[in-house]
Amino acid sequence: MKKILIMVAILCLCRFLPAAGDRFFASAGPAVMFPGDSRFAEFYGQVQFCPELKAGYNLYKNFYLWLGYSFFSAKGKVPVLEDETKASQNFLTLGAGWETRRGRRLQADLFAALLLAGFKENAMGETASKSALGFEAGAGLHYFLQKRVFLGVSVSYAGAWATARFAEKETDIILGGLRVSGRLGFRF
Repeated sequence: MKKILIMVAILCLCRFLPAAGDRFFASAGPAVMFPGDSRFAEFYGQVQFCPELKAGYNLYKNFYLWLGYSFFSAKGKVPVLEDETKASQNFLTLGAGWETRRGRRLQADLFAALLLAGFKENAMGETASKSALGFEAGAGLHYFLQKRVFLGVSVSYAGAWATARFAEKETDIILGGLRVSGRLGFRF
């Protein structure tokens, strides 16, 4: 929580930086993820809250590069044994995007990224963890409240596929899923 508050404070300070041609942007906000792995959703719930941070640089005209990070943690219970389990997933993304109508109050964008997803689960005294490469693709809208301050919403699918070893069994898992997010952002 402390990291999120620090990032929001940094984003607020960015509003006061001198103009750099509006080439950089940074945003933060809440997101909900609908896990792509049905077994994960059964144990931990169909919807997970995951804060996310995103920063980018406008390369040329309407094209930009961006870097993002999001994560979530969840608790569940093993059926029959009622033993508590904990799981977390984190996502680091590096991608590119295209936005329409640059300089207008309402803008749409399309984006895609390489994704590095990490997974960790503690259950029945054992810990399983795995990292995998995947992708994220989505679309969004930005509404500019002021010249450099915007609200954004987006829908994307972030997925990475891996095989995890748990209790001497190999299991195919899907990290990520459908994500709906909102954010407050700044251009500078």
